[in-house]
Amino acid sequence: MKHSVLVSLLVILITLVGCQSDTETIPKAKMFSIIVDTPKDLQADKLFVVNGALVNNSNSSWEVEYGADTFTYDVYDIKGGLVLQDVKLRRVNSIGFMVTLKPNDSYSYDGEGHVFPKYNELTLQAGNYEIVSKAKFRIKHDGKKFDFEIESIPFEIKVS
Repeated sequence: MKHSVLVSLLVILITLVGCQSDTETIPKAKMFSIIVDTPKDLQADKLFVVNGALVNNSNSSWEVEYGADTFTYDVYDIKGGLVLQDVKLRRVNSIGFMVTLKPNDSYSYDGEGHVFPKYNELTLQAGNYEIVSKAKFRIKHDGKKFDFEIESIPFEIKVS
């Protein structure tokens, strides 16, 4: 009798686990990543554009809300020191946007006239550097707001 009850419970448990959906119900930071792209031939003291893209690594589509300054970029020298850009004043319009990010899709945004000078326009001296792209965004899901701040893995570049 006990054996048949245990077998029945095991069958029910296996059935319930097998019926679960692959879609996530709550967005989490680990569901997203950032990829970084730069031109191949970087010249010292010449402006270049770096692009970060937010990637949805989950099995769900998400409505992503973000501002004009969603993507920022930190540059580090070979000693790990932060390399600041020569920007005296940066103007950022407080404007909001929304995009649907489907599974395995990516999305990039450079400020499109709402950020001046743009965060993704960099000028560096000759040397080796690492760039880390950061993204701030929000997902509204089931009436709740989920705020995220994530960053890319360091991306190595050489400026000649």
